[in-house]
Parts: sequence; C-alpha cells; structure tokens
Amino acid sequence: MAGAWTRLGAGPKWAFPTVVYFATAISVHFVRYPQFVIRLVPRAGCATVAGLLLAVGAAVYAWAMLNLRRGLRGGTLVTCGPYSLVRHPLYAASILFILPGVALLLRSWLLLPMPAVAYIGARIFIAAEERGLRRRFGEAFEEYRTRTNALVPRMWPARRRG
Repeated sequence: MAGAWTRLGAGPKWAFPTVVYFATAISVHFVRYPQFVIRLVPRAGCATVAGLLLAVGAAVYAWAMLNLRRGLRGGTLVTCGPYSLVRHPLYAASILFILPGVALLLRSWLLLPMPAVAYIGARIFIAAEERGLRRRFGEAFEEYRTRTNALVPRMWPARRRG
C-alpha cells in the first residue's frame, strides 16, 4: 500500500457508483419536479434533521481524518478515536450521516436509497483495502479486525471465542 492507495484507499472506487446514482437520481428529481419531493415531513423538519446529520457526519469525518493523518505520518495502524468504533470511519461517516443528510436536505425520495448504494459499493471495494492492511500490519490488523466492524459500530461488545 503505497502512495495514492494509502491516502485514498477504496474511497474513489465505491464513491464512483454512488456519484453516478446521485447524478441520475437528482437529474430525474429535477426533470420530474415536484413528483419526487418528500412531503411527509415539513421542509423545516427535513432541513433540521439534514443539518444534524451533516454536522455529525462532518465532525466524525474530520475526527477520523486527523487520526488517519497521524497514523500515515507514523506508518502505524490507526485503532484509536473513531477507528476504535469502526475500521473505516471516513466511509461510515459518509454513508451513515452525510449521504442521508444530503437526501433530506434536497428533499428527494430518489436520493434516500443512495446510502444503500454507497454501502454495497464500500463493502465490495474495502476488501482489497483490507488485504493491503493485512499484508502491511499482519496480526495487529487481524486482531483489530476481529474486534471492530467495518462500517457500522457494534451495539454491544463482541463475544469472546473459546
């Protein structure tokens, strides 16, 4: 894992289908406006929830980025901060908070499945990233992998085997 791969990981690969989905959905949304506008929740409600999701997502993303930069500089496996909750907090922040926030901010039913598209893409493409981490960090990564989920934090501690 060197150069661009270390810095970008699987992000561009799983983001591509998400961006294609977004561009298609938002185009259809505006061409067929107002057919796909979310009306069940008032505009202010959508904006409030969107703002909260975007704020949390941006905070988690920034927190993860700071931890990742320290790890990249030191050549160490990052397992602290948001990385103690999930192995890929940058991706998780985007999928769990930022993308739903964008969908609600734009009040589009067509954008609500976008986090699912991103999640599926991430699950497919992070396998290669994790193989690189396994090669680079060996047993330390394997131990870390057994105690943390990839994208969604565990609600309760993992059971010990044995």
